[in-house]
Amino acid sequence: MSAAPDLEMYRFHVRETPEGRFLAETSRGAAVYRSYLRGARPEGAAPVLPWIDRGAQVAVPAGDAPGAAPATPERFRARNVLLGLRLSEDASALGPWLSWHAAGGFDAALIIDARGETSETWRPAVEAAGAGALPVTIVTADTSLAGITAAGEPVLTEPVMLDAVRHRFLSEATTVACLGLAELILAPADALARLHGTGAAALLLDGRRAYPWRLRKGAPAPVSDHIYTRGQRRPEFRRWIAAPGRLAEGALLDVETVQGADLAPADSAVVRAMGVAHPGVAPKTLVDKAELVEDDALAAAFAGFFETRPLRRREAGRAPGVPGDEIVLVTAMKNEGPFILDWLAHHLAIGVDRVVVYTNDCADGTDDLLTALSASGRVEHFANPYRQIGKVPQRAAFDAARATDAVRGAGWLMTLDVDEYLNIHAGEGRLADLFAARHEANVFSIPWRLFGSGDIASFEDVPVTRQFTRCAPAFCPKPHQAWGFKTLYRNAGLFRRLGVHRPLGLAQDRIEHIRWVDGSGRPLPRAAWRKGWRMTATTWGYNLASVNHYAVRSAESYLVKRDRGRVNHTDRDQGTAYWFRMNQNAEEDLSIRRLAAEADRCRTDLAALPGVAELHARAVDWHLDRIAVLKADPAYAALYAEITGERLQRLARMPGRFGSSVYLAGPDVIPDEVLARDPDGDWTYAVANPERRD
Repeated sequence: MSAAPDLEMYRFHVRETPEGRFLAETSRGAAVYRSYLRGARPEGAAPVLPWIDRGAQVAVPAGDAPGAAPATPERFRARNVLLGLRLSEDASALGPWLSWHAAGGFDAALIIDARGETSETWRPAVEAAGAGALPVTIVTADTSLAGITAAGEPVLTEPVMLDAVRHRFLSEATTVACLGLAELILAPADALARLHGTGAAALLLDGRRAYPWRLRKGAPAPVSDHIYTRGQRRPEFRRWIAAPGRLAEGALLDVETVQGADLAPADSAVVRAMGVAHPGVAPKTLVDKAELVEDDALAAAFAGFFETRPLRRREAGRAPGVPGDEIVLVTAMKNEGPFILDWLAHHLAIGVDRVVVYTNDCADGTDDLLTALSASGRVEHFANPYRQIGKVPQRAAFDAARATDAVRGAGWLMTLDVDEYLNIHAGEGRLADLFAARHEANVFSIPWRLFGSGDIASFEDVPVTRQFTRCAPAFCPKPHQAWGFKTLYRNAGLFRRLGVHRPLGLAQDRIEHIRWVDGSGRPLPRAAWRKGWRMTATTWGYNLASVNHYAVRSAESYLVKRDRGRVNHTDRDQGTAYWFRMNQNAEEDLSIRRLAAEADRCRTDLAALPGVAELHARAVDWHLDRIAVLKADPAYAALYAEITGERLQRLARMPGRFGSSVYLAGPDVIPDEVLARDPDGDWTYAVANPERRD
């Protein structure tokens, strides 16, 4: 049979005076303290404790107050005491808090209840703590002492209470540690040993906030769920642990420090369980969840103490896919209706589980088609909020996608445009084969291979993987875009947000967990982790995978692409210079057709969904109509004539012959005599660096 709880309750009366707030403990004797939180110290007020930033605090010892009772420090004599601050926490937080610290050497608790609840609230909480005869004292007030900072954090509005309870109760304690009821010293026994081993009066504790990944249904988040942090090393707040017998008489207790004390530097750590500090509040309200990383040390510490298993990030997603979690693509589209079915079918065939698509300003029914495809359960379609966010459409889409359940719960993430096809060369050509080939890797940067028009001028409703088979050679250092890469990565808190070529916001504390490889499975140099967007002469290669980039398609489709505009570099035109760079037809590659039969089956299933076939046909008709309108425009007609002409067709079969400045300037800077040279000869041609045209 468990011992009866050892609980005592005290109450302060709080009232305003002309000089400031006046606190008098009256439920058991009287100890009078005056707090001057604003303005100058009243003339003649004494004795005076040290000044702090908020103003001055004046203490009148208990024996000097009319009717004062003697101090009662005997209850905590020679004990290691938790000085707890109860602000917005539920009283049920007391149990885990007490048991955690009791296991580390603390054997008493004095709690300032800033909400002022009664013994009817606290007695069952102390009983549920199972701490036996561990003495617990609750000090309350007849008015709430809890306030909220501008940042939304609860705060003790009358810090004079700390000094009041110090003189009234804690003067003979061996140790006092100041903590919120949502805060745990990660190694309490070590903190006690360090404080008393140094002989300092007080030891600072560095604090970090920890978060649960999601709330439990019908129950507050337990401490054991708080295994996610923002991954930063600097402290987010401070607490302290002190030896009262070594404090100077004029030392002043504050929530984050002890003024006027001999302080040892911060060494031990405190964690604040934010789901306990803000009971019932969704984690996404407290923090940008894209910043959260799982803290291995927290997870290990809690697993060894608490029986409740934490809810982890991967358990918050949908049904698992390959290799154990969903593989999710994120993309932005505008007027891409004719190409969506084939692109989606290919990626489903290689093992993608879900696609999150943001559309904007569509005239061809792309948005309606994607809405119809959402009935498959494999597509999630949203309107692009780029105008509200104030960013270009692609980046706005990536920012918005971070808040979706599909992205938050994904096992693997990749951003990919509808003209980019992931082509797996490992094994049978599926994503599972890629993961098996480099099972230790959690980030794959996969280089583009530019696929040109193959001199096809007319648009046809045929999969691009069957129409366009001409491409740049594998070794193609120029133009720079030939080796641009896209990145597939494990959604494990390694990065904070989605990016165009690679994820952004590399988590500092997760760097040693990253296993980043290139398209051939070799480690990608760290220099490329933060700013890289393309491969180099030492990292190029497609042994495991490539991204077939059908940037131009047919000449007619290119007119529509230019008319649509870009989703990222919206201020740059797509004219002949862009065509010249991206239209690479030197070699043929058919490797992506290995899973063509499976892709055809996926396409058939998608087209059978209600309305999908009709909406696809409508998009094709719109595309054809738009081509006719553009070819009737003199400017577009001139562009069409140029990109289908013999000159640009010949240049598309001369890879690696031109310097970067030639590709930037455009084909007009290339003399006819250079055009006439043997494409297989040993020569290069360069010009001075021009201003960018498109």
